[in-house]
Amino acid sequence: MRSKLILLALIEGGLVMLLETASPIIVAPVLGHSVLIWATMLSLSVGSLAIGYFLGAWFTKKERSYSFLMRLFFLNSILLLFGWSLLYVQNYLSAELVNAFYSFFVVLFVLILPLIIFGSTTPVIVALVNGETGSDSSTAGSVFSFSTIGGILFSLLTGYFLIDNIGVSATILVGLLLSVVFPFVYFLKEKKRLQTVSSGLVVIVALVFLVRKPDLVVTETFETKHFSEGITGQLIVADFIENKQKNRILLINRMGQTKLNLEMNYSSWPYVNYVTSAASIYPAGSKTLVLGLGGGIVSNQIKHYLGHDVEAVELDERIVALSQEYFDNLNANVRVTADDARRFVKKSDKKYDFIVLDIFNGEIMPSHGLSKEAFEDIEKILKPGGLITINFNGFIDGKEGTAGRSLIRTLKEVGFEVSLFDCGAGVQKEDERNLLYFAYKTTPSWQNAKVHTMIDGKEYKIGEHLMSNPKVTDNNSFVVTDDRPIMEYINRFAAASWRKAYLEGYTKKFRKEHKLPLVL
Repeated sequence: MRSKLILLALIEGGLVMLLETASPIIVAPVLGHSVLIWATMLSLSVGSLAIGYFLGAWFTKKERSYSFLMRLFFLNSILLLFGWSLLYVQNYLSAELVNAFYSFFVVLFVLILPLIIFGSTTPVIVALVNGETGSDSSTAGSVFSFSTIGGILFSLLTGYFLIDNIGVSATILVGLLLSVVFPFVYFLKEKKRLQTVSSGLVVIVALVFLVRKPDLVVTETFETKHFSEGITGQLIVADFIENKQKNRILLINRMGQTKLNLEMNYSSWPYVNYVTSAASIYPAGSKTLVLGLGGGIVSNQIKHYLGHDVEAVELDERIVALSQEYFDNLNANVRVTADDARRFVKKSDKKYDFIVLDIFNGEIMPSHGLSKEAFEDIEKILKPGGLITINFNGFIDGKEGTAGRSLIRTLKEVGFEVSLFDCGAGVQKEDERNLLYFAYKTTPSWQNAKVHTMIDGKEYKIGEHLMSNPKVTDNNSFVVTDDRPIMEYINRFAAASWRKAYLEGYTKKFRKEHKLPLVL
């Protein structure tokens, strides 16, 4: 019995970490994938376990039987089944239920309540082991040690295999099965008919949905080309009709990363064409480095139309594969390195004329890629007369613009001059546009630009439409450093505004008009 109890402690610790790892991915399509969301999930996890440990200590004063322990595990399987059902039925409910409240309601049943129950099982296991071997002060340490080992193993299993290979919904089903298998065997052995039938039904439901092959949405107006989930979140590639033209979009956690007009074979988003225009001040054969690939449209256009020698760096290998399979319509075949942009820059011994930072992960701007030290590293690989172009959100005023103003201040701290360009051509709102931040030591020769975007039949030239920089002070901005990596935090208001716009413009719209599921 002791070995069985130790095994249960290991399974319990493992399931705690399985749910804790999966929960941020569950809410990412609606709430995002920011550090703040991860911190919220961790706080809920630790708080739930604390409540569970307290309850477990109280339980041991009332009942400390193996039967009681099995009932706790079975209760958790019911909670997880209900939580998984809530997660899965989002695919069929009204699009209006795609909101923060519903996401946290799901979290209640797949994280908070299960972790309270799992937390309460640990003191019960300690009490049962002591009942087997006699009171021993080392028992609690042994049980918690095996629980921690289980947590380590399942964290690796969940993060490196389960979510990547079977998705977050099926990962919850795996946790459900591990919760119910011991109670089912026990109830069957003890001939507890009602409990055996109930737990058996849970096993059957979990297995049926675990082995099912989900269908991707394919209609005349919408086709899902790719749908996957991983530790960095959810990736979708889809073709859809918009304004009577066929578009292809790459979504990370339902935030657009690339949008390609398949009719015209160019980006549907103006900022890509303006980046290409900025790059055109350098002649064919110039060296360009693109940090952050997305669908690869920026790097593809610069290589195809300008003849630059282009390299790109992308952290997520899944995105590298998707960009090559679905977005290289120009057959640019850009050299792509799967690596962290900051690490690539530090290791590089090459020099570049034009460097693009397009390092959005959904709506998230990673601090380590936009810090003072990061720009010092980039400066070392920038040729004299070179230009850095940073794609950023469109906010510059108020609390939403804190990150933008701080980016200017951080760049100036390194000694760069900074110019801003409105990709919305002055007619889009801040939450609809992108801003390009140009950083340089020598004023760019904008008159040499050969590629321009046409607006109302006229060339819209970057050099003639640079914005006036906002006033940047100690009171309205910060210098982002490696020691003070606050970019993601100070950008939270702008990120929330962008996510709200995408929630309405894409997530709910695709759910309502094309039945695109939130999970598979």
